[in-house]
Amino acid sequence: MPKKSRSILLVSYALCLLYLTSVFVYVSSALELTFYAHGARFAMMYFLLFIGALLILSMREWARRAFVILNELAIIYSLIIFRYYPEFIHVSYIFMHFIVILYFIQARIRVLYQPADTYTRKSVLVVDDDEALLKTLKRILLSNGYSVLVATTGEKGMQVAKLQKPDLIVLDVILPGIKGRELCSRLKENPETAEIPVIFLTAKDSPDDIKAEMAAGGISHLTKPVNAKMLLAEIKKILGF
Repeated sequence: MPKKSRSILLVSYALCLLYLTSVFVYVSSALELTFYAHGARFAMMYFLLFIGALLILSMREWARRAFVILNELAIIYSLIIFRYYPEFIHVSYIFMHFIVILYFIQARIRVLYQPADTYTRKSVLVVDDDEALLKTLKRILLSNGYSVLVATTGEKGMQVAKLQKPDLIVLDVILPGIKGRELCSRLKENPETAEIPVIFLTAKDSPDDIKAEMAAGGISHLTKPVNAKMLLAEIKKILGF
C-alpha cells in the first residue's frame, strides 16, 4: 500500500473536523420544528461524510471512489434544498463539496490509491530540442502520474533510453545530431531497447512522413502543437495507465 501523503493527511483531518462540526450544527437545526426533517437528513449526510473522510486514510481505491460519490450526492441534495430553502444552507458548503471532489479526482491523488503492484510510476522519455515543449510535456505528464525523463538530442536520447529503460518514448523527428527516425531504428535494433514503444510527436504530418515513422518502428503518430488530451489518451492506451 502506498504511503499516505502529507497533503492527504491534512485534508482528511480537516474534513473530519469540518464534517463533525456540521453534524452538530444540523442536529441543532433538527431541534427546530420548522427544519426538523432537513436538519436530521443533513446531520446524517455529514456524519456519513465524516466516516468517508476517515476511510480515505486507509488509502484504498474503493474508499476514495465512495468518498467522491458521497460528495456528489451531497451537492445534488444541497442544491435541491438550496432552491427552496436558501436560508437553510450556505452556498459555500456546496462549493466545498466541489473542491473536495476536484482534489480527490486528480491523477496525482488517484495514483496514491492504486494497489502496491501498480503504484510504481510509469516512466516516459521525451526527446525534443524545444525547451518550452519539454517543460509543457513534463508538467502534463507529472500531473497525470508519470515520471519523466528528457533529452534534447538524438544521442542523449539513445543514452538515456539504454541506461534508464523508460516504459515509453515520445520522440520528435527533427533533432540535433541523430534524427528521430534514425534514433527509433537504432532503438529497435538494440535488444535492450527494442520493446520500448515509441510515439512520434512532430510537425511533419504528411502520409509519407507517418509511413516512414511507422517503418522506423514507431507505434503511433501525433502532430504538433501538442494536444494534451490526445497525448495522454495515446499513452494510456499503450501503457494501460
